[in-house]
Amino acid sequence: MRKIMKKRHFHLSQIAVMLLLFISVIMHPKAGMSSTESSPKTHSTLSDGTVITTVSETALTENVVMTENKTAVVYTEQTETGESPKETLQEKSPAPFDKSIYTALKHQGLTEQHIGVWQEEHPLSTLNKLGTLAPAKQKKVANVAAFIRKVNPKISAKTAWREACALVFYSVKYNVSSDLVVSIAKAESRFNPSAQSKAGALGVMQVMWKVHNGMLRAKGIAPTRDHMFDPERGVEAGVLILSRYMSAYGTVQKALNRYYGGIAHNYLKKVNNNMAMLQRHSDKTGY
Repeated sequence: MRKIMKKRHFHLSQIAVMLLLFISVIMHPKAGMSSTESSPKTHSTLSDGTVITTVSETALTENVVMTENKTAVVYTEQTETGESPKETLQEKSPAPFDKSIYTALKHQGLTEQHIGVWQEEHPLSTLNKLGTLAPAKQKKVANVAAFIRKVNPKISAKTAWREACALVFYSVKYNVSSDLVVSIAKAESRFNPSAQSKAGALGVMQVMWKVHNGMLRAKGIAPTRDHMFDPERGVEAGVLILSRYMSAYGTVQKALNRYYGGIAHNYLKKVNNNMAMLQRHSDKTGY
């Protein structure tokens, strides 16, 4: 009987030790507890009033979150001691651009952060493809953006850059000279996306939506009349129509006659003068 009791006491003591160990593990302040540190944020206001949020930088595991209308990146860092991950926020930088883009932005009192903000505000904008354009095309965008603001200072910086990128991007897409397209946009509206004529011409390229709405709806460019006042939709509509006229009529002059809606001798002269003005501007900026 004594032997049995001794054995029983021995087992009870083991159980007690195990319970104490288990409780100590549970009560340890670092066991199973996640430690999350909020990253310090700083705010700076850009020249056009846009607020840029910058935060600390650490990097290993990526997730996307939204902070103050900007896309940030959540990075989780696993500690060496095996503790729970710490999260920090890092501003998502735009893709690197050709140096001409940075130079043009600087001359306008802007930075690449403005491009990043505009890209996020307009996810379908051609600005989101700016970094994929060849350096020569990016240089063209820089020149055109500066040219637009020189011709019409009332155009906002964001609209000018959206239009410039669209004019270059769609001229490549539809195989039309970008200088010709820019010169037509200047002749038609002085780059004003809200322009409309008594005859019903709308937008940057003064497209007759009531004539072309079937094609523009089918292409998804302008399902409604009001879409023509979007800077980039208006540009795409005009460039597409011009490219079709050039294919149909074979020469720039005949295509411009059709685009203008009559004999376009004076119109062609105006477009040529605009092309020469654009060239002088490009030579002067040297982007």
